[in-house]
Amino acid sequence: MNLPDIGEVITPIDDPCQFNPAWRSILAGYLFSFGRFTDDDVESISNTGCVTVTRTVTHKAGKKGKSKAKEKKSHRDIEKAIRAIPPFDKEPQYRVLATDRWIRDQMRMLDSIADGNPPSEDDAHLRLASRWYSEIDHEAAMKKRLEPLLLTDIGIDIITLDLIGIPSAQPAVEAYEKMYFNCRDENFNLNPSRQLIERFAMPWGPLKMFLRKWEDLDGDGFCIQDGRPIAKDSDVWRAVAATMGYEVLMYVWRWEGKAHGIKDNSLSRMIEMSWKASVGRLLSDLYTGNIAHEDVARILASYTSQMKFMSDDRKEGGEGEDTTMAMLSLLYAAAPKMRQLVEGGEGMITDNDIRNRIAAQQAIDKQNIQDAGKQVADEVIEAQIADAIER
Repeated sequence: MNLPDIGEVITPIDDPCQFNPAWRSILAGYLFSFGRFTDDDVESISNTGCVTVTRTVTHKAGKKGKSKAKEKKSHRDIEKAIRAIPPFDKEPQYRVLATDRWIRDQMRMLDSIADGNPPSEDDAHLRLASRWYSEIDHEAAMKKRLEPLLLTDIGIDIITLDLIGIPSAQPAVEAYEKMYFNCRDENFNLNPSRQLIERFAMPWGPLKMFLRKWEDLDGDGFCIQDGRPIAKDSDVWRAVAATMGYEVLMYVWRWEGKAHGIKDNSLSRMIEMSWKASVGRLLSDLYTGNIAHEDVARILASYTSQMKFMSDDRKEGGEGEDTTMAMLSLLYAAAPKMRQLVEGGEGMITDNDIRNRIAAQQAIDKQNIQDAGKQVADEVIEAQIADAIER
């Protein structure tokens, strides 16, 4: 859609997966610039692309006679005329946008502001959303938190509780989404187009975190070589929200302890999300070649070890079987067994045998053993040697 004095504004009719996030707000402001439209005027634009306007025409009477400068009184007539509203007059595919509920509400809100009226119950949420959008562009602005949350699949009610803490403020969050960051459908579910979500999250493409030594920035802060700006924290937040979801965003903001939409904030869940984020970055580096060959070899070795661990774990535990119970079963199978003896059978020892053995041991213990000492032993040995020599 090409709007005079504004330029091209891409709407969902032009491109359903790459439209301007604030197309409703721009269109409402454009229509308001033509004047105040009643509901009948809006319906007329929707049907014909034109509106009926009234104007007052003044007619002056001429002089009667040359001698007398007597002049008749002038009179006024009210006339009706047709006024075309471009581009609705020549491009009928856009006419349906004029009757959009949110655009009409925004036009009424602009009328109220022009009249100097205070916020009413009907337009308070639109005014608050407009304030968030027009706030000075710094990293602490409300929209810097709201837009990333809208890019996740969490509900609007949870977003309201996380950001504002008051459930009654939900209409303002809904108004912001519809008017300035339209990434959800009519029921406020995340738009199914991944291209649209990526464009909203990263309008300049993959985030650029630093300049390489051969790159330079222009006067507007964009890289001359690839046309991307250096990413700020809020840019990273939108990218995390669009690619990793609500839970990871809460960990990035360190809100996991108070966030209303987190169901599992355990350490294992955090490690799981960190693993997924790391793998995504790693695959990108592998494809683009931003990694040394030695590091690739280490990564492949880690992959091999992990696959072996997973394979061994499946073999030992099986599907749904507890590893500890499986290990106890193995130990039980390998445990030594007690042998059962039969009366009169092989290996059977009777009570008499035990008594005889004890008596024999006691008899040996009662015998006196005289130790003659080492000298006597040496004499006996020498005598035996001398006797052998004589023979």
